[in-house]
Amino acid sequence: MSPEKRRCERFGLDAAVEFFVDADIIQASSVDVSQSGVRFSTSEPLPILMRITVDGDGEEREAELLWLHRTPDGTFRYGLRFTSDEPAPKPELVE
Repeated sequence: MSPEKRRCERFGLDAAVEFFVDADIIQASSVDVSQSGVRFSTSEPLPILMRITVDGDGEEREAELLWLHRTPDGTFRYGLRFTSDEPAPKPELVE
């Protein structure tokens, strides 16, 4: 995507990121299949809860997986969109 189409400015960040994939069942339809994998489609992006930690301070954000790309060196890059401007609510402890 060209910089003029972005809604928000991007900047580099070296931070630890953890992903929590929602355990709900998400309906999908197969597109095609082979012995090595399957391609499928969903009506909505896959929901993800992520924790970003910078200098020991962590913040959880809800996000949607929008794209995935395998790089030539074999690592993966993911594109996620935050679904809220606010951090995710912290679960309350029940005593």
